[in-house]
Amino acid sequence: MKNWTVVLALLLLASGSHAFAEAHRSDLRSVTGWKFPNSSSEGSSPVGVQALLPSAGSPGFSELVPFNIRSPDQEEAGSCLYMSLTGIAEWYLARQNPGQSRASEGPLDLSERYMMNIAGIEEAGNGVDNWKTDSIFLYNNVGETVLNRDYRFAKGWYKRDAEGELKKSRKGAKDAEYDATYNWIDERKSVARAPRVKLPRFARQILFADPESNQWNTGVMPFGVVEQIKTALREKKAPVQVLYNHFGYWHANVILGYDDSFDNKNCKFVNDFIVFMDKEASDARDEAAKAATKAERERLLKKAAKFSDAGNGASVSLAQGGGCHPRGAFYVRDSIYGEEGAPSYDYDPDTSGEESPYSKPIVMLEYDWVRTMANHAIVVVTTAP
Repeated sequence: MKNWTVVLALLLLASGSHAFAEAHRSDLRSVTGWKFPNSSSEGSSPVGVQALLPSAGSPGFSELVPFNIRSPDQEEAGSCLYMSLTGIAEWYLARQNPGQSRASEGPLDLSERYMMNIAGIEEAGNGVDNWKTDSIFLYNNVGETVLNRDYRFAKGWYKRDAEGELKKSRKGAKDAEYDATYNWIDERKSVARAPRVKLPRFARQILFADPESNQWNTGVMPFGVVEQIKTALREKKAPVQVLYNHFGYWHANVILGYDDSFDNKNCKFVNDFIVFMDKEASDARDEAAKAATKAERERLLKKAAKFSDAGNGASVSLAQGGGCHPRGAFYVRDSIYGEEGAPSYDYDPDTSGEESPYSKPIVMLEYDWVRTMANHAIVVVTTAP
């Protein structure tokens, strides 16, 4: 992901202030004031959000869903890859220890931040050949982790030095910022004596990896990938991690089951994506027509092309697959949909007012979401010691 800032600048209005290497930091909710669409009021929330886990009698396959542990809302952290991998590790521990509490802040609620810090913010240091498909191996490298209650997914004060490195700061310091980006600062030494949680050894099977290795690509998945995922869920009884283009930025989440009869409102999520990307492309072209300089005009036209290509990729793929399939959706564990009325997660116990609701335990995303918007799908399994 060596061109992260270049591509994100073209795609998401990023500025030069974000020019430090952030190899896996993917899905910022705000960049230079631009708000990403993550709520139903902004037209991009998945339909049929489930506040409760499905019952054993749900149609399709939901056997894996009850072992899910919901995530804090990642907010600005850009931590989806590691939130999803932490969720997979939690799922395996819950499955192997069905009598253990699966409550938030409980004995199976693992530290997302610990996984983020194992990876590191720069691609060169994590020892993984392909972070898009192989980052679960980071857990194999250490064999253990800590609980979230000991090393919290947090908010804190930080600033960037002259090289763009994140440094711990304090409230009121010049150029200091306060949000969940703070989690990328590695403070694992502070929990050197915290109890360790032993992890299973993980392996992965790649169902599909974009030949271009482009986490923003759309329209690249084979139509049959949905059946591949469903078969893997049933036969391997294992979670499936997906990378996809979420309204102009790449995102990762986890599929835990499916419901063939689910009414997905005529592929609302996919159609919202296509409309959104087309509008962003049109707006960028309008801005380009008014640009004061050639450089600014070219920048905006390149941005428009990125949005247009992504929207067109999904649109063409949807049409080639026979159009929207209005029935069927996956049970998905995500880290960006805060649930109104849910218990609040306390990012910073030393202050107040920064809390926000936990993410919804499960959201429903139509099968055509994977076919049109995704670019990587990986089954994560465990191996014998």
